[in-house]
Amino acid sequence: GGDYGGSDYGMLGYEFAFDANGRHITAFQNNQNPKPQHIHTITRGFEKFAFPKIVRILSSDDLILKQKGLLGAAELLATGENGVQCLSNGICLAIAKLLGDSDDVVRERAAAALEVMAHTQMGCERILQDGAAKKLIAMLDDKSNDVRDAAYSALVEASSRCVDIQALLVSSETLPRLVKKTIDEEVGRSSMALELIRCCLSGVRDPAVDALLGCGAIATIKPLLQEDDPAVLEGATSVIGLLCVPFEGKEEAVQAECMPLLVHLLDDELDSVKSNALSAIMYITIANSGKLALVEAGGIEKLLRLLDMDDEKVLINVLQVVTNVAEYPKGREMLQAASRSLEYLMSHHAALIQRYAAQAKRHIDFEDLPYPQLRGEAR
Repeated sequence: GGDYGGSDYGMLGYEFAFDANGRHITAFQNNQNPKPQHIHTITRGFEKFAFPKIVRILSSDDLILKQKGLLGAAELLATGENGVQCLSNGICLAIAKLLGDSDDVVRERAAAALEVMAHTQMGCERILQDGAAKKLIAMLDDKSNDVRDAAYSALVEASSRCVDIQALLVSSETLPRLVKKTIDEEVGRSSMALELIRCCLSGVRDPAVDALLGCGAIATIKPLLQEDDPAVLEGATSVIGLLCVPFEGKEEAVQAECMPLLVHLLDDELDSVKSNALSAIMYITIANSGKLALVEAGGIEKLLRLLDMDDEKVLINVLQVVTNVAEYPKGREMLQAASRSLEYLMSHHAALIQRYAAQAKRHIDFEDLPYPQLRGEAR
């Protein structure tokens, strides 16, 4: 036999190679052709063909294909390069159309896919440009609980990254609706509504504050300070604190009698709730009415216990509250018990804590005038 390309057959001879080939043909000649795939089977396209293919599937009239296609779309959008390619092929517009589908599962999965898309700035921009953001806002009133959950999650993700979507929430008068939903919705969606409000207050602050104070948000949200759910408590204390930055918010919080509830939360087990409540108290006590409200709520004793904490952020807020309340004579009198703790904190390892402690000490030591006689005054 001759050489057959360096194969083993070439070394064994021509007749052996011929017989082996015959046996191979015989082994497979009775097999049937591959069965065609089911109509609802979805396979990924090869390389760059995957992206226009998924958009075509999402545009199908077949319900099962749309449901399955949205799962595939979310998977593709979750990776950087694939996500960019999907956006370039118009996937956002295709998903946006499905937000109005009659099927609950399609609407839910479409919103979930947009949540994945919102992980990038480019995705947020497309959500806004293709009208998906407005449709998500409308879906907050969807009849399906699962769809509303998905819409909330997508909007929270998008608004946490894109100030333009925050502005849309404000300009579309969605914030007053969200305030009402914090009370009307179940606990899980109530916390997401609070998170959406918080995102707007952190971004487009002034118009958001105006819209929220204009609809009486502090008084509406106040009952949530008595909830047991940690996420709701964290969201409610954070939102009320942010709304108390302007003077109008401080006065509204005092009139709504938020102070006793905030003082109670200074003993909360969750550090974030405790810190948020303290921040709200710090802003409220800048106003004279807030100082009086804290004293009447019995907050001085709880406040002084927080001076022993190691958390520097908490310490700074406590020291600022001490400084605020010391301007009120009765409050200053009750704060004398903190004198030794303040002296200790004036030697704290953090220079910022030292400065805040020294400032608080000067305020609680104030009597009538810092000097028996004003400097430069004729004797």
